[in-house]
Amino acid sequence: MRPDEDVRFCLRGDLGHALVCLDDRLVILKAGFHAGTTFGAMAATIFHQDVTGIQLRMHFVSGWIEISSPSFQGRERKHTRQPRSSDRDVYKLPNCVPISRRHVEAFRGPLAELRQLVAESKLRPAVGSVATELERLAALRRCGVLDEQEFLAAKSRVLEAAA
Repeated sequence: MRPDEDVRFCLRGDLGHALVCLDDRLVILKAGFHAGTTFGAMAATIFHQDVTGIQLRMHFVSGWIEISSPSFQGRERKHTRQPRSSDRDVYKLPNCVPISRRHVEAFRGPLAELRQLVAESKLRPAVGSVATELERLAALRRCGVLDEQEFLAAKSRVLEAAA
């Protein structure tokens, strides 16, 4: 963590697994044998803008929180051979946090907050996109598609949207 950031919330799952939400990303922490790290730990970081789905999945007494992103799309193997049962083991998958059904209600509020953070991050332009858009506008001005007034107006809109 950076010194200037705070933990928004931490959801503790089964066997000490946890989902930690920061201002711009979430971290999934797992340790021990059940996580596939007998004498170690595993951490997966997913930036809010990269999250494509947040699912709360339940069975009779247990369940899991699953975070989808381009790095973690679904729980099935992508190979042509049949998936092994360990490929769907939420204790080992880096984008899943196993939970007990009795904690579901307590997790709904923080998961709603996470969904809101993800939605807000997708509305903000990425840092590189402002520069890219300004370069595109400058190229249009050089080619004569935009005159100086149109260029300045478009540039102003891009900078206002980024602020």
